[in-house]
Amino acid sequence: MELTRIGTDFEQFTVRLDLSTIPEAAQFVAREKELAEMYKLLYGRSTRSAIVLHGLGGMGKTQLAIEYIRRHKEKYTAIFWLNANDDDSLKRSFRDAAQQILNDLPSDNILSSVNLEGELDQVADAVKAWLSLLKNTRWLVVYDNYDNPRTASSSDPSAVDVRLYIPGADQGSIIITTRSSQVTHGQRLHIQKLPHAQSLEILSNTSGRKDIENGMFLRGLYIFVRIPLTR
Repeated sequence: MELTRIGTDFEQFTVRLDLSTIPEAAQFVAREKELAEMYKLLYGRSTRSAIVLHGLGGMGKTQLAIEYIRRHKEKYTAIFWLNANDDDSLKRSFRDAAQQILNDLPSDNILSSVNLEGELDQVADAVKAWLSLLKNTRWLVVYDNYDNPRTASSSDPSAVDVRLYIPGADQGSIIITTRSSQVTHGQRLHIQKLPHAQSLEILSNTSGRKDIENGMFLRGLYIFVRIPLTR
């Protein structure tokens, strides 16, 4: 495969964002500190930038990645969302990414010769090669739900080695979301439980009740409702 394109610049690698590949997001609340740190670590670097959002389930890691995309999508020429739950999901996500590229760049000399309904390993390799092209440096790839990573201590045959799905060139930006504290493929940001007041704000927004702070209290994973006593 030809991996260079002489005389081109990053704008010629522009691919429109496909919202159908991104999970539906609930209303986003807070996490401004984390978003600012993500931007600092990811954007404007001349080499590969990668971050790992790790924490327990339900902490909002996926929501953070979605909100980062919403705020900064204009800064990237291409954004791809990959489901890293297992190998099959990853390969199907790469097929979706290949279709995104071909929709906007139908004459691409790497992907145009690949059968998207054929061997998915070849499709994934072709997308990685496209992401590694010279001057194709302003892309962002999200590896979401990387919760079963292959590690030295893992004996699970279904565990995923995400390194097999990351482009080799030292360019682009990567976000990995995971429940595992053992993933080390980038700068790690520990996503923890929101403070009590912000949790109430989320509950108020998702329920549509603006008076919820006066009548409900969160304690851990439980909700206690204050019910006035009647005489």
